[in-house]
Amino acid sequence: MGEEVTKMGEIGPLPPKLQRPAHFVLVHGISGGSWCWYKIRCLMENSGYRVSCIDLRGAGIDPADADSVHSFDDYNKPLMDFMSSLPDNEKVILVGHSAGGLSVTQATHRFSGKIRLAVYLAATMLKLGFWTDQDIKDGVPDLSSFGDVYELGFGLGPDQPPTSAVLKKEFQRKISFQLSPQEVLVISPSLIMFEAITLNISCFNTFSHPRIYIYIYIYINRLPID
Repeated sequence: MGEEVTKMGEIGPLPPKLQRPAHFVLVHGISGGSWCWYKIRCLMENSGYRVSCIDLRGAGIDPADADSVHSFDDYNKPLMDFMSSLPDNEKVILVGHSAGGLSVTQATHRFSGKIRLAVYLAATMLKLGFWTDQDIKDGVPDLSSFGDVYELGFGLGPDQPPTSAVLKKEFQRKISFQLSPQEVLVISPSLIMFEAITLNISCFNTFSHPRIYIYIYIYINRLPID
């Protein structure tokens, strides 16, 4: 019988409607990959849930060069291919973190019949993507107080707009891994890589799907980085 993680790590039975283990599909954010979910995936699978973690194009172990990814559709293709491969009668719980929220939104537009619920974990949750300046203000985190935090790649040439970005090493712990265990800080430099800059051209036409937003509030500037 399936189980679920409850308060303080206790294990309890799944509700009757979920006797068939729920299938969670986890989507990473910028400079991440499926590896980001290793801890929660272990907990969930040990509790009886099905978990699939996606590497978007040019991220994680996906072999594509981030500088060769020039459209959001191309960037998000691994998730679209995965959703397409699911049986028509299967519905998943789709979870996106950070910029992965845009990938989740696109999936809900194209595969609404295969999604039980869309979960935005401190993620970009715009109904129609980036259409206006206000959308950019609402959907892109303001990191200006940290200074120049990104190292950019110019796959189309130095006189063209950047095609990829990665958070500079000196900012990774302060911005992305400030609450992570030491093990993550050891392995993350070898896993964080340039990621395609295509999110600002992700636009959708309609939206009608149940969503949940999980808000994480952290005083980043007050946390020690040494």
